[in-house]
Amino acid sequence: MKEFLAKKRTGFYLQAITALFALVGLIAYSIAGQDSYGFVPMVDVLLALGIVAAVVFCIKDYFGIGPIVVMAFLGSAVGVFLLSRFMYYSHQFYGIASDPMSGAMIATTIGFVGMLVCGIASAFFASEKGGNV
Repeated sequence: MKEFLAKKRTGFYLQAITALFALVGLIAYSIAGQDSYGFVPMVDVLLALGIVAAVVFCIKDYFGIGPIVVMAFLGSAVGVFLLSRFMYYSHQFYGIASDPMSGAMIATTIGFVGMLVCGIASAFFASEKGGNV
């Protein structure tokens, strides 16, 4: 394990953090999705695929495009999520919601924002020593 981590650089750690944020978002969305605004299973599927891709590409980035593939899955998950939840967020933003924003939705939002920021940043850093950016 020590040898494995000795070869890793910033991109690897950002990709690992992206997977953790995505896992938090997946768990929180699964909890928050049970409310009256509905639940879209495709968000969970895309998040799970993104997490698996992040883990695989953290171990070995075979083609040098790991962060792009991961963000394709995770970005699509956020897109589907926002498409299904825009009314919820607009009601919260304008203050016309009948119920306050739940803790699970706050955790989902934080998880998704964190995974997007770290995932995009990981594409600009090398993940292994001696590797290209």
